[in-house]
Amino acid sequence: MFIASLLSHLEQLNNSKSPTSEIITRTQYRTKIDSVTPLSARNNFEQFDSSFLGVSLENSNFQPAKLKAMVEWISRRFSHCLVLVGDSIHRINIEITRSLAPETALIEALEIGRTFLREQEHIFNGFGEKTQFTFKTCNEIQTWEDYAHFFQCLQMFFESNAKFRASVEGFSRNYQMRQSSNISDALLEYRIRRSCDYFLEEFAIFACLQRRGFSVMVYPGTFSTLAEIVNGDYPELFEEIKQLIVVSLHFKKR
Repeated sequence: MFIASLLSHLEQLNNSKSPTSEIITRTQYRTKIDSVTPLSARNNFEQFDSSFLGVSLENSNFQPAKLKAMVEWISRRFSHCLVLVGDSIHRINIEITRSLAPETALIEALEIGRTFLREQEHIFNGFGEKTQFTFKTCNEIQTWEDYAHFFQCLQMFFESNAKFRASVEGFSRNYQMRQSSNISDALLEYRIRRSCDYFLEEFAIFACLQRRGFSVMVYPGTFSTLAEIVNGDYPELFEEIKQLIVVSLHFKKR
């Protein structure tokens, strides 16, 4: 009787399985603060009602499990978060890694941004009762009048200030050295120049958001040049970029 009952039970379990009912183990993460810049804001940045989350497209730090961990972390601290989708600036990454024409790279980058919003919107909706999440794309912000002003100022400062130029180029070089291998020196230098353009565009976008009340930037990573700016290393720059608070995050497996 026992064996017959056991066989019957196993048969029922087997029959209840569908081809897609296999158990998939998914890694879950917790988000931790890595650093806050400037350091003076470490204990008071949560006093701000609003923040913005910078989203780097095709970046492993924004896979769903890690994105959910960040969104959950934000929902415990801010009543409003603007999600900044880095679509148009991502065209530069596509240009230099896939050897596409600028126009083609932009079209692809915008589509990647739309896909990200379509596929990941449910994660933000899951925490909508705690935090209001709104969405802006870099492509939209780059049409604003003050963006053009901030970007021009950054370009001029890049050309005129050797320390700032060396910092941006050094940050770009480190980034490209991590991303690139077995390429010629000439190609590496080209990629570094385009990365400099990327970061200057990005900083101008951040300044636009700071002007509109989004002073706390949340990001899973660090920006050495941006840290220098908000720490006061370049007093000649405009206030909107100097007054940012940058909260750098990292992940731990649960």
